[in-house]
Amino acid sequence: MDELNIPMPGEEEKRCSVAQILDAGLPKRTGLWRELSGAMRTAGIGTMFFGVWDCLALSALIWALCIFPSSFLSEASGSGAPAVFIFSPVFYASLSLLASWKDRQSGLSEWTRAFKMSSRLLTALRLMCFGAVSVLLSVPANAVIWRMTGETVPLVWLLAMSLTGLFLYAALSLACMRIKNRLAGLLAAPAIWLALGLAPLAWRQAAELIAAMPAVLFCLLAPFAIAMYIIELRHFCRQPEKGGAYYAFG
Repeated sequence: MDELNIPMPGEEEKRCSVAQILDAGLPKRTGLWRELSGAMRTAGIGTMFFGVWDCLALSALIWALCIFPSSFLSEASGSGAPAVFIFSPVFYASLSLLASWKDRQSGLSEWTRAFKMSSRLLTALRLMCFGAVSVLLSVPANAVIWRMTGETVPLVWLLAMSLTGLFLYAALSLACMRIKNRLAGLLAAPAIWLALGLAPLAWRQAAELIAAMPAVLFCLLAPFAIAMYIIELRHFCRQPEKGGAYYAFG
């Protein structure tokens, strides 16, 4: 009977064993920025921007052509506020839309889903780089509008409004990507932004209200817009997807 009397583990020993199994079997959750930096090192610049360079050139052309109508609208209205707000995300929007369209047409979006890393991380890295280039381009664009309006408002005011508009649109576009229909998700953000941006241009009182806002307010709104963008970026990267080993072998 002693040979059949198998000692059973206690509760504490059971909990330790289960914890060891979970630690060995489940991957440790890392921070978003560490995942993004790891994806950057793994993919490299060449893979991340594969097939995007012509979209970059076309977006730069669209951005340059939009400076002239925005300057004209600013000069006609006497304030650069409405034009700066509506045209601030032009480069970012056109580049992200063109890159998404080309990835879909060339089949690159299907190819990236077979990567070991998440294709959402790769998309997030692209969008962050697009946003960085847009921030750099906003300086000369706002300088042109500032000169066209006769330097009636501080340049810092225009830059703060431009950054606020850019990051608000970036957060809006990431939020619209939650829509199940991929095409509708891509086109929803430009449509909403265009509808919101045309209101100050068509309603003069709205333009005057925006122009009366102090520069300090937009300097406070810009960090708020950046925080919203980071929150939406985190949600976009953490959202589950059918990719990796499931897509390759499922």
